[in-house]
Formats: sequence, structure tokens, C-alpha cells
Amino acid sequence: MTDDVEAEPADKSKRNTTPAALTGVRVVELGSGPTTGLAGMILADFGAEVIRIPSPQISVQEQLPAASMWHRGKHTLALNLSSAEEHGKLQQLLNGADVFLCNWRPASLRAANLHPEQIHKQHPHLHFCHVTGFGGDGPMADCPGYEHVVAAYCGRMQMFSGIVERPGPVFSALQVGIHACVQAAVSGILAALYASRNSHQGQLIETSILQGMLAYEQGPMLGGQFRERFPDLLPALAAPTEDLPLPSLFYHPAQAADGRWMQFGNLLPHLFDNFLIATDLIDIVADPDFNPKQLLLKDKDKHEAFRDRMLTRISERTANQWMSQLIEDGGVVAGIYQTTQEALDDPDIVANGHVIETTQGHRQLGPLARLTETPATPGLKPGASSTEVLIAQWLDSPRPQPEEKQDSGLPLAGIKVIEIATIIAAPLGASFLADMGATVIKVEQVGGDPFRGMLSGIGSARVNPGKQSISLNMKSAEGQKIVHQLVAHADIVIHNYRPGVPERLGIDYATLAALNPGLIYLQCNGYGPDGPSALRPSTHPIPGAAMGGVMYQMGEHVPDTLQDIENIRLWTSRLMRANEVNPDPNTAMVVTSSVLLGLCARQVNGTGQQILIDMFGANAYANHDDFCDYPDKPPRLQPDEGLHGLTPTYRLYACAENQWVFLALVNENEKTKFAQTLKDADIGYTADIDWQADDARLTAQLSDLFSHHDAGFWQALLAPAGVACVAASGDAPNTFWLNDAQVRTCGFIAPAVHPQWGDYFRHGPMVKFNGKTQSLGSAPLPGAHNIEILETLGYSQTQIENFARQGVTWQEG
Repeated sequence: MTDDVEAEPADKSKRNTTPAALTGVRVVELGSGPTTGLAGMILADFGAEVIRIPSPQISVQEQLPAASMWHRGKHTLALNLSSAEEHGKLQQLLNGADVFLCNWRPASLRAANLHPEQIHKQHPHLHFCHVTGFGGDGPMADCPGYEHVVAAYCGRMQMFSGIVERPGPVFSALQVGIHACVQAAVSGILAALYASRNSHQGQLIETSILQGMLAYEQGPMLGGQFRERFPDLLPALAAPTEDLPLPSLFYHPAQAADGRWMQFGNLLPHLFDNFLIATDLIDIVADPDFNPKQLLLKDKDKHEAFRDRMLTRISERTANQWMSQLIEDGGVVAGIYQTTQEALDDPDIVANGHVIETTQGHRQLGPLARLTETPATPGLKPGASSTEVLIAQWLDSPRPQPEEKQDSGLPLAGIKVIEIATIIAAPLGASFLADMGATVIKVEQVGGDPFRGMLSGIGSARVNPGKQSISLNMKSAEGQKIVHQLVAHADIVIHNYRPGVPERLGIDYATLAALNPGLIYLQCNGYGPDGPSALRPSTHPIPGAAMGGVMYQMGEHVPDTLQDIENIRLWTSRLMRANEVNPDPNTAMVVTSSVLLGLCARQVNGTGQQILIDMFGANAYANHDDFCDYPDKPPRLQPDEGLHGLTPTYRLYACAENQWVFLALVNENEKTKFAQTLKDADIGYTADIDWQADDARLTAQLSDLFSHHDAGFWQALLAPAGVACVAASGDAPNTFWLNDAQVRTCGFIAPAVHPQWGDYFRHGPMVKFNGKTQSLGSAPLPGAHNIEILETLGYSQTQIENFARQGVTWQEG
């Protein structure tokens, strides 16, 4: 299969006239699998020249169904790096490159004389982006860091316990760690390129799948450090148990008359009111036990009776009948559960360009973001002759070397970001910019971001660290004037309002671009600006359901005939645990990489632009392994019925002491190393593993083997030998990040001081630069920087006091 892509930019008049965002950027990609593959694809889509050096041996990962998609627009150069001559050719190529993107493990880099320190000494101009499974240092650095090995190691598989009828952790299907790692790699590369435009100083850029997993820890780690302060929240902050709670009324799956499952996500009171009106259930608000703020009934019996009534109501009509009504209504958060293959035909996905066709009629992921002035042009696969020409150009024009080594700080120092956004996705994306050195000013409504009022502000503290906060009445003329003054001197604006709202608040692109033509203006919505749902609200469970992530997590083992009310209740609990918070961080990562694409484009073209992203598109990227279709494409490999894993050599196994391990042997070399390690350990009861046995027999053999010792024994024996076998039943994420030696060694958490709660450890950066420990700030209180920001804009003390008295500004406390 080839991947010659035929995709038109949004504005066809800009084809061949406006330089692409990454015009002139040269990338050497050395690695296999989706981490480097997807990162290189994104860079190539936006104009970078990418030369890919494949492994001489075809890896299992390069045979995955989506692998050819990763290579679109790239040139391929075959090199055997064990040959001194061909190793020298790589060094010559790096002289002419800007970026070296590699996912080899540290030991392999050292053995090949490609360790970052060696590369920097030889090529001080070069940005070396090193992508690993567990980080570049520490006890797990050279353990095979496949997605699900890392997920098991950090406790993520425990978050899905209870969705299947067995004890223990559950295979976490969706490859969120890879998604976050890819976006972090792209963001780190773009930030480094931006910073080195004049200095030509290369940087070491490090990220990992383990760091990627940290993006999905959304508060329990933080809140657990203040147990005395939040005693009522301890159950919510604890690791999940196998006893599934029923969903909140506002975040509820339901089964329609045709057996299809729907997801509702009406988090805020006005959205839940819209839902009640649309479903003819609005009479419940007249019940004296109904709490309009918490969206529940105080009397438990009444609450459960209403739940049954709500579920029964949804079961009276088909899913498509409900969606036709709700799309026309425009104010209800709802969607239908789909597989990823079904999502390829979703009308919002198609309308917003998130699926594109190759010249052969194959379908695959569209561009990461819509840059309105410098759109992506996913490229044709180059031929051998064009690759030779490109290599000759690189060799003839090596990159300039830095005149002297500079003490480089964080790459986004001096960049100013105005964030006008709420809840999780866009604010979290802005916080990642702060971690890379940008000054981020969060503009909050009077009373603060609504997320501050949920879970005692723990989640808000998670997504807003490192920012300044000003709280304004943006419906007032004075408040809008202040925002305009901030924007006039900013580089980036990020918002997540639905179409129409920015115009009413005076923060639409036309208005702000007139004030600041160089502005990078990112708009993050639920569905995108085109398509039937453009004006509809969205919350995280909708893309989780609609893009196929939940169905994948369930192994597609979901009933498709209408159930009785008790089974509907059971399955809504299972689906809601499977539909965890990941769609918001999935989107946040794309917020960060997309604005940095715009920043790099401004360096090339000198102008700003509007950038459009949405939660559907971002979560299509999180489903990258199956977001493509072509003749004879293998189906997505689904977890087994017990949700242990994908194959006998890639799954969870029960151990002694009611513990669990995850084993990943993806090629013959790893199977041989596993068997040899067992033999060297002289474990008397082990028999030779019959790798040719059918799945049931091989699973039984491995199950018997692992049952003789606990998880700690197996990890201690196998992981140091380079065999991917890790404990999956240790600390859950709420405590793992605070206790793990690998995390501490790599600096994946960082000390901070909360303005009210005191000292704590916060989530560390998604990207590290030059191996340095970064000083990271805490989340501000709403309005904490009102005075400081207004003084910077030139307002007097009297004016500032009048703003507060008139309600133009607000501050907590």
C-alpha cells in the first residue's frame, strides 16, 4: 500500500504561494513505531523535509495497519548503521539537518555512538529529540517501553477495574501515552526551533510515554497530598475499586430503542436544563429535593427512580431519532457510541477535514490542525530520485554552527499567551506552554473559571499551574477594553468558546487581529466550525464515545440489543468508567502543538493567523492506530473477552498474592531473551514454552508460570534483563507518581507552593530541555494578578480600585 495523499488546503488560493509553517526545516527520523512515525508525519504535513531511516530488519510495529500512514510525505534512506561507512553518511546528513528525531533506547544509542552528548559535541546546531518509553535515565530506562507496558507500570490499568467480571487490573486499550508523547515531541521540537532561529544553538529535547501518561492524572495525586483539607473527597481521590458507581445524572450513558448506546455530557446546570427540556423530563426541577447546582435529588430513592425514568425515556426512541432532535435543538451535549471505523464516516469528522483520501481512495487521518494562512498539505510519498536530490541539497548546504555556546533558558521565554478558556482541555494546553517558559495570563470570568468550583478546586489546580490570573467582567465595555489591551501585546490567544460567543465578547479573530496582526489565535471547540454540530456544546465523554475509544476499551463487547433496566444500569456504569477523562488531555496536547505550529509559521511569514482545532479531531489522533481504511486493511486487534490484552504474549497475567503483571513480547528476539532469562534463573518448575502452541495453550502455559511468584519477583527478574514484564497491581496513579523511583530520577514531578494549601508536588513538564530541572509554578487564585497586570497596562491605583468596586474585576478572598 502507498500513501500518496491528495488533500487541498482550506484556501486553495494559498497553494504554492504561502510558505508552509515548517518550510525549510530539515528532520532526520531514526526509529520505528508510532512515536517517531506520527511525530515525523505531523512535521512533514506542515512542510518539513523529513528523511526517514528505517531499521534494516522490518519491526513488528512497522507492520501495523496504520504504519504506512505515518510515512506519508517522507523520504526514505536505507542505512546500516553497524557499518562505519554508512554511520559516516548519517553524520554527514546530520550536518545539514535541523532536527534528529529518534526513539532508540539509551543503551542502543550508546552502542551506536549516537548518545545525545556525543551528537551535541559533533553537531552543536542540531536539535536532538529523544523519545523513550520510560525516560532517558533511571532503573527502567532500557526496559522496552511499549504503550501498555508503561500503562501497566504507572497503574493506569487499575483505573478500569470493574468493567469486566473478574478481579484485577484491566487492559487499557487506547494508546493515550503514545498520543501525548507524540504531541509533546512535536511541541518540544517546535519550541526549540523557534528559540534557535537566530542563535543556531541546538537543544536536547526529551519526552517519553511515561511522561505522556502523566497528562491523564487529573488531580488525585495533587489532592491526596492534602488529605486533611479534603476529607469529604477522599473516596473520589482514591484508586478505583471493582465496585462500579452509577454515573452522575449529567454524565450518563443510555441505551436507545435500536440497541445503540448514547452518551450525554451536560456538566453545567444550563446544559442539564436543556437536556431535561429536550427529553420531556423538565418537571423534575419542581421537586423540592432537586438540587439545581449539584444536579441530583437529595432523596436517594427519588434519585434512583428518576435515573430509571431517564433511562427508560431514552430507550423509547432510536439513537438516530434522538440525535436528529438534539442536533436541531443545538443546546444538548450528546453523542452516539461508535467504533473508530464508524467514526471515519462521522459527518463532523468529514466536514472538518479530519479524514482525507489518498489518490488510491484510501482514507486516513487529516492534518492535526487547520492553520488558515499556512494550511497543511499532506504530501505525496517521494520517489527515490527526489530523495537523492534532497540529500544532495542537504550535503551541499550544512547548517550554520552556533558562534559560541549560550546558556539557553526555556525556549518560550518572552512569549506572551492570553488564555480565555474554561474547564480542562484548553487551559491544560496553555499550562504546557507555561512549562516551556511562556508567560500565560488566564482571563477568567467574575467568580472564576467554573472548574474551580468542582472537586474543591483540585482539578483546576491541576490544569492551571504556572499562570497569572486576571478576573474580568468581559460583558462590560471596560472588561473588553482590558482584554484588548492585553491582546495588543500578546503572541498567542487561546479560547474554547462556541461560535458566536467570541463576537459578543469582542474577542473574535477579526477584532483581535485588527489590534495585533501578528497574533496566533487558536480556537478550540467540540466538533469544529463546519458540519452539523458546529454550534453545539461538547464535554469530554462525547469524543470518547464518538471516536471509538470507549468501544475499543470494551473490546467491542457491548450488548447491541435493548436490555432490561437493571442491565442498562450495569452497562452504563461500565461504559462510564471506560469513558474516562482522557479526551480532554488528548485535546490539550493538540492545543499546545498547534499554537506552536502557528508561532513557527509566523517566523517564516511574518504574520499571525487563526488556528482551528476541535475535540473530535484531537481524539481521532488518539485513535491513530485504526483511523484509516483501505482494501484488505486488517481489523483493529481487539482485547480478549476478559480484557487481559491482545495476544498471549501481550497481556496481563495473574501472579501469586493476588497480584498481576503485564507481559509484552512483540518479536522473536524478545521471546528468546525471555526464555533465556528464565533458564539462567534456574527456576525449577518451568517447562519450555511452546511458542507455536495455539493461543489457549500458550496462555495456559504462561498463566501457570506466573502463578508461582508475585509481581515484584517477576519484574525484578525480567525488566533488568530487557524483558518487558512489569507489575500491574502496585500503586495506582494517585500514589504512583509520588512514590516511584523512575519518576523521581527523571524529575517527572516537581515541588511547588500552592497559595492556599502550601507545599506540594505538582505534575512535571511534558518535555525537558537540555536535561535541566525546570522551576515550575503553582496555579494562581482567580484574580490574583489583577493589580499587577492592570498596573503593567498603565492603570492608576484609583482606576484599579474603581474597577473592583464596579465589578469590572474580581478577586477571590
